[in-house]
Amino acid sequence: MERRFEGFVFDMDGLLIDSERAVLRCWEQIGRENGLEGITEFALSVIGQNSEETNRRFIARYGEDLPVESFRQQTRDTFKAMLGNGQIDLKPYALEIIKALKAEGYKVALASSTSRHSVEDEMKVLGTYPYLDVLVCGDEVVNSKPDPEIFLKACSKLGLTPDKCCGFEDSYNGIRSCKAAGLFTVMVPDILPSTEETDRLADLIVADLGEAMKKLGIGIS
Repeated sequence: MERRFEGFVFDMDGLLIDSERAVLRCWEQIGRENGLEGITEFALSVIGQNSEETNRRFIARYGEDLPVESFRQQTRDTFKAMLGNGQIDLKPYALEIIKALKAEGYKVALASSTSRHSVEDEMKVLGTYPYLDVLVCGDEVVNSKPDPEIFLKACSKLGLTPDKCCGFEDSYNGIRSCKAAGLFTVMVPDILPSTEETDRLADLIVADLGEAMKKLGIGIS
């Protein structure tokens, strides 16, 4: 790869961690237990957004009488148990791409809508934490994705301008955020397929991170 980029910024859920389906199952269980119509559609619509924005949209849709934070805590507790039991894995090539980038001297950041406490726990359990130079998490920004704030902050903490960075995302909100921030934007679809909008916004769309490595020349001598 031509040394076009100096830094790489990754989303976490659905991109580095195979977590979106597990979280969706948690939401669907809550929906069944509480008679919430359209919970699957709602859960898909907030992929990539932080807790504050998810809670706001939940209340707007289902009303203030439901204990949204209690629901969210149930999903967090269930996910944490699954992680501890080895039921949550990295996505294919996730560790390989980050290790290859570090070996080649690039700076690597994580820009996740998840809270810092959870991000650190998950990255440490799954073995990627030592290869990350910078973490920017959902509870450390004012505006949730699709606002570009989280990617801009990640680039700033890396000491790089966005045009020197390549960002990886799987969600619609994440792609909008990354592109608006001015990074070269790579989409690796997970639970959500690419759309006409993301086809237009993304600079590169690949099936998995292994294909991204090949297309970008990462780890290939």
